[in-house]
Amino acid sequence: MRRNHLLAFAALALLAGPCLAQNTIYGYAIGNWRNGPVVQISPLFETTEMYTTPQLIAWVRKEWPQSFTDTTDIDVQRFATVEEGTESRTILKAKYGMRKLEVHLFDAAPMPRTPAAPAKAAPATGAPR
Repeated sequence: MRRNHLLAFAALALLAGPCLAQNTIYGYAIGNWRNGPVVQISPLFETTEMYTTPQLIAWVRKEWPQSFTDTTDIDVQRFATVEEGTESRTILKAKYGMRKLEVHLFDAAPMPRTPAAPAKAAPATGAPR
């Protein structure tokens, strides 16, 4: 009987762990970052640790389709504070300027925020097995 309680508690602890680690973080996306032609740098946005890079990229493409739909290379940078993110965007713009690449650095007010939870993955299509 005691073992059953211990197993139930262990399972509950494993399931509750990811829910507790959802700290607020900040990030921005960079599109066409390898060689341009125009490097796209999104506004700083608020998110949580729950989001994976592919989920954030999908959110960014949906949020700013005019800038990120046709990007060939896209990445997301994450930061603990707004100040770190703002400084990183400024430095990155200067570095691309030194490489003579055009940079589209855009801002948004108020700061964009991802939904509380990532969108569920679409169910796989195909014939049932």
